[in-house]
Amino acid sequence: MNLPGDRERAEQRVLTFAAFVTDSDSKQALGSFFKASTPTDYRVERGDIDDCIGWLKKAGRSPQRLLVDISGSSGPLDELERLADACEPSVKVYVVGERNDVGLYRNLLSRGIQDYLVKPLGMELLRRVLLDEGNRPVRQRRLGKTVAVVGSRGGVGTTSVAVHLARCLANAGAHRRVIYIDLDLYGGCGTSMLGLGGGSALIELLNNVRRLDPQYLEQLLSTVSGRLYAVGAELDYMDAYTIAEGVLGQLLAVLSQHYHYIVLDVPQRGGTLANEAFLHANLACVVAEPSVHSARTLVRLVRSIEAQPTPATVYSIINQPQPHNRNKVAINDFIDTVDIPIALQIGYDAQALSLAENLTQSMPERSEFAQGIARLASLLTGETATAPGKPWWQRLASKGAA
Repeated sequence: MNLPGDRERAEQRVLTFAAFVTDSDSKQALGSFFKASTPTDYRVERGDIDDCIGWLKKAGRSPQRLLVDISGSSGPLDELERLADACEPSVKVYVVGERNDVGLYRNLLSRGIQDYLVKPLGMELLRRVLLDEGNRPVRQRRLGKTVAVVGSRGGVGTTSVAVHLARCLANAGAHRRVIYIDLDLYGGCGTSMLGLGGGSALIELLNNVRRLDPQYLEQLLSTVSGRLYAVGAELDYMDAYTIAEGVLGQLLAVLSQHYHYIVLDVPQRGGTLANEAFLHANLACVVAEPSVHSARTLVRLVRSIEAQPTPATVYSIINQPQPHNRNKVAINDFIDTVDIPIALQIGYDAQALSLAENLTQSMPERSEFAQGIARLASLLTGETATAPGKPWWQRLASKGAA
C-alpha cells in the first residue's frame, strides 16, 4: 500500500476557501470579507477559470469551497464542465459574473453550483451568500458517477475493460480523480494489473463504512498516481464473508463525494454485491463476446439492470478476447439475435493486453484495444469521440470502388 509522505501530505493540505476573480475590485472585496470573517485558511487570486484549473492541478487537493469568475466568457457552461473535472465532487462551487440573467442562474444551479453572484461584490452580498448557508435552501450536491462493469461469462475481458477504462478516465486531460474497485473479495487480478497488492483494504472499508473520512480513505487506498486509486481484497479461500445489505451502497455514497468516477469490477452477475452494484450504478458496461451463451446472458443481464428502481444507463460491448475463426458466431448474427443496441466493438489485441498486464502499464495509444477503451470513455463522459480511421486496405478498396 502506498502512503503519502510528509512532503506530499503538506502539499495536499485542504484550504477552506479559494477564489479566482478577473478584476481588482472583486479581489479587494473578497480579501476584506475574509479578513473580517471566520475562515483563516483562504486564497484569493486574480484569474479566470483556466487559471483556477491550473492551480488545482498543482495543488493536489481541492479546497472545501471555490469561487470562480465567468465575466466575459463566451461559453461559461463549457468552462464550468472543465472545472468540474478538475476539482473533487465534494467541493462547493460559487460563480461570479456580470450578467443578471435568470436563465443562466437556473442553468448553473442545475449543474450543482451553490450560488451565482452578480458584480459588483459588496460585503453584505458576500455575507449573505457565503456565511448564511444554514438559512438557505439546500442545493443538489454534485457527486461522482459509479460505473459497473460486468461480463456475460468468464474470459470475455471484463477486468481488462474495467482496469483500462479506469486508467483512461484518470489519464485524460480533464484531471479527474478515479477509483477502481475489484469486487472479487478473494483476490481478483485487477489491482495486480495496476501494479498494486490486493491486501484487505476493501474489507476494512466495508466493515468501517460509518467512520469513513478523507484521512481514513487516504490511509487505506492504494494509488497508482495522484489521480487513479484502487482497492481490492485477498480473503483466504477458506474464509467465509457475508456482506451486510446496504453496505456497498453506503460506501459508494461516501466515495462519490471525493471521486469523479468509481469503476466497479463486478465478478459475478448475481448475488448481494452484484445486485447492490447495479442498484447504485449510474452507468453499466456489459461485456460480451460473440457466442450463443454470451448472447443469452447479455439479454438477461441488460434486462436485470434496467429493471432496477433507478436503472443505470447500459452500454453493451462486444469484445474479441480470442482470434476470430469461422466457427465463431458472426458479429452481425450476434447483434441481430440479441436485438439490443451495441455501444461499440473492441477487436482482438492479445499481444498489447498481455504486455500491459505483465508490465502493469497503460496500453499504447495505437493498440486497437486502447482505442476501443478511449471510445468507451468518451461515451461515458459525454465527450465527442473521434471516429477511428479505416484500415489502409479499406481505404484502398474505397478508392478502387470510386
